[in-house]
Parts: sequence; C-alpha cells; structure tokens
Amino acid sequence: METELEIKLQKEDFEKLFMAMSKGYMAAKAEADRQRAMGKHDYNIFTLFHYFSDEVNLHSNFIASLLDPNGDHYKGDLFLKLFLEMCGIDDFSIDTSRATVFKEFKHIDIYISDGKKHIILENKVYAKDQPTQIARYIKAIKKEGAEDEDIYVLYLHPDRELPKENSLGGYKLNKDNTKLEKDGSSINFKVISYGKEILEWIDKCKNEVSNLTDLNVFLSQYKDVIEMIYDRYKRIDEMETANLVEIFKENYTAVSEIANNYQETRKKIIDGFFKNVKDILENDLKDKYSIELNSVAYRPIVIKNTTSQDEKWKKFYFTVEFQKSSTYSEPFVGFRKVETGEIKIDARNFKKPEIEQLTKEPTEHFLAYSDKIFKEDICENIIKDKHNPEDFAGTIKDILEQFEKYNLSQKPKQN
Repeated sequence: METELEIKLQKEDFEKLFMAMSKGYMAAKAEADRQRAMGKHDYNIFTLFHYFSDEVNLHSNFIASLLDPNGDHYKGDLFLKLFLEMCGIDDFSIDTSRATVFKEFKHIDIYISDGKKHIILENKVYAKDQPTQIARYIKAIKKEGAEDEDIYVLYLHPDRELPKENSLGGYKLNKDNTKLEKDGSSINFKVISYGKEILEWIDKCKNEVSNLTDLNVFLSQYKDVIEMIYDRYKRIDEMETANLVEIFKENYTAVSEIANNYQETRKKIIDGFFKNVKDILENDLKDKYSIELNSVAYRPIVIKNTTSQDEKWKKFYFTVEFQKSSTYSEPFVGFRKVETGEIKIDARNFKKPEIEQLTKEPTEHFLAYSDKIFKEDICENIIKDKHNPEDFAGTIKDILEQFEKYNLSQKPKQN
C-alpha cells in the first residue's frame, strides 16, 4: 500500500482543491449576485476552472473529495455511505469508517479501501478504454494482497456503456454483467452512470447538507456540470455577436497578445503533453528503447529500439509527425523510414505490419500509420482531456509490442 507520506500528499491535494474552489466561489459570487439581480445567472465554479468533460481535474477530483471520509467537508463517511447505497453495493461490507480514498493510485481514477475491501472506480466521460486497462488495475490491487471476492470494479460511463473487450485483458463479463471472469477468477463488477447513480447521489448529499449554503451551492453547480455532459444544460442567455465585439474592445490588448502567441503557445501545450508521455514510457521502456523529444519541430516524439539488431529497426522508427508543421496539425502516428545519406528506402516496397491501431497503407515515408488517433485539433483535445498522456503511452506500448512480432519483408515484385 502507499506510504503515509504519499497518503498525506494526496489528502493535501484534496484540500488544495477545496481551497481553490472556495476562493473561486467567493470571487465569482459577487458577479453572480449582480446577475441574479438582473434575473440572470450562468456562473458555475467548476467550469470557470475546467472544461465540463474534464475527467481527471474536475469529475474525479470532486467525486473523490466528497467520498473521502477525512475530507474538508467534515461530514465523515456520510457521502461515501450514500454513494455505496446509490450504486447498490452497500452490501459489499466495506468499513466506511476506516476507508481511505485515493486518486490515481496505480493509475486507478479513484480507489477506495478499508484495508480488506477494495473498490476500483474507473471514470469515463469521453476518453477511450486503453488495452488491458481494467485487467492491469485488478492485477495491481491483487498484488496488494486482495482476494477476488474483496474487489469491486465500478465502471462510470455517461451512457452506461460496457468497457471495451481489449481493456479487460482476457477477463469476460458473465451473462448479467455482474462479474469479470478469467481462469477461475471472479471479480465483482457494475456499470454506473452520471445520469442516474451520480445525480441521485448528489441529490442525497444535498438533502443531508441543506443547511450548509456553500456546500449546497457546490453540489447544485456540480449537478449543472452533469447536465452539460448530456447536453441538457440550458444557458440563461446566449452571448450574441455584439457582446463578443464589446468584450474584444474592452480586452483588446489581451486578445492581441493571445493572437500573437497562439502557435507558440499551442506548441508548448503539445510539447508538454509528449514530455509527460515520455516520462511515463521511460519507466517501462528505457532499457530497450530510446525516446527523443523534438528531433525536429514537427516530430514531437521519436522512439527507436536501441538494443535490437532486427533489420526493421535499422530501417524504421516510431514517431508522431505533423503533416502541417507550421500549425502543428494533421498528425500521423506510425513507423517512419530512417533517412540518411547511406540508406535509401521506399516504405511502399515492404509488406505492411498488422497493427490494430495503424490501418493506413504504406506511403513512401511511412510503413504503417494512422491519421485518426489524434482527431480534430490535438491541442484543444489535450486541454479538454480528451487526450491524456497515460492513455497515449498505453497505446504506444501496445503498438510497439505488435511491431516487435512483425518480420520485415519485401513485397513481391510485380511484372
């Protein structure tokens, strides 16, 4: 289990979250009161700091902080008990008075344990399942000494979708989707949603703290965020073009500064994302692979196998490459040919490796690649947490594992 220092640091993170929210709330409240006086109110403390679908920084943080019996809400295990009740697992017999709530323990979104019973809460808003993700979390908890019957996996998804098969790592769901089964192992499992269990839980919490105005406001505003997930939240007023013009005029210097530094700032955000990817990968891959950042400006990451004598690694390396280098857009993810004065390669002359994520046919430069892994604007999706470093690092590891099984061979020459 985690050390006392690590637990203390995580508790401090929760406390900082509440402090930041409280400060933001007081600053926003004055403006909110003014708008209420005019019959308008659209301020939401959560979306002032984070995008409404931000799984990690908004949803997981807030849910974990409420569940924590030692949290700054000073309600002990009340909210945790209500959560278990709303999820229909209050018979799991976890001792809520002794429970500790962790965020990102072994990369698990939210992990709850009393030392014997263990709840894994995997939170999905828009992020995709990663290969063997659920199986890895179960394995991590089993390494802590947990027995099958003492583990419960809760899968939180807006539309109550089941996890993808590749994330289960060999586990199979039983007929009524209440167990994950593999090789005689049987793990408790349940899908919950924001629209039912989480909303009902928040309502229960609100009823219990109806006399605490500030906490009630937080809970009410978090309900609004959930409504945004389902596109049910209606703004009191919609900003018109005239309002935008006024804002532009009032903040011309700031707007101009943003415009002048737009591309440079985008690159810093993208580079920061790939720096985090590298840090995650180096824990597992540094003995076998070299990982280089920004070998050229439009290739934010390059990975080479520095220990293999296999011909494929002499001719190709893994990379992400922006096809429009000036705007850092249209990224290709895949295996690109090595280009030196001595080696002249046309990737189209080789058989394409069978790699699940890389579906595009070879080009002159790429042996196998995808232009769909990073959809739309990569920078915007990084900011909105639709792309996160852990998930992409997992994708890379899966791609490299598949590539290692590939035998480089030339295509038959056509007459």
